[in-house]
Amino acid sequence: MKDTVLLEQGAAVPRYVTDRKLAPILGISVDFLQKDRITAQRIPFVRLGDRCLYDVAEALAAVKAMTVGGARPRRGRGGAQ
Repeated sequence: MKDTVLLEQGAAVPRYVTDRKLAPILGISVDFLQKDRITAQRIPFVRLGDRCLYDVAEALAAVKAMTVGGARPRRGRGGAQ
């Protein structure tokens, strides 16, 4: 098991991090992560006693899976232009 994760920007971060370290990586607030743990639980986390740790790779994958929008298919007849 790897101890670090390599981000797209080339920076290596520990595999498991606290909400304070994950928030800037994801570009969200610590408050959002704390509320998400209690309500929707969209970002996966590990609870160890009273600590909550996040697997950086899993958190990034969860955010990517929530992507909405992008290119939309053309409407109308299939072959007509």
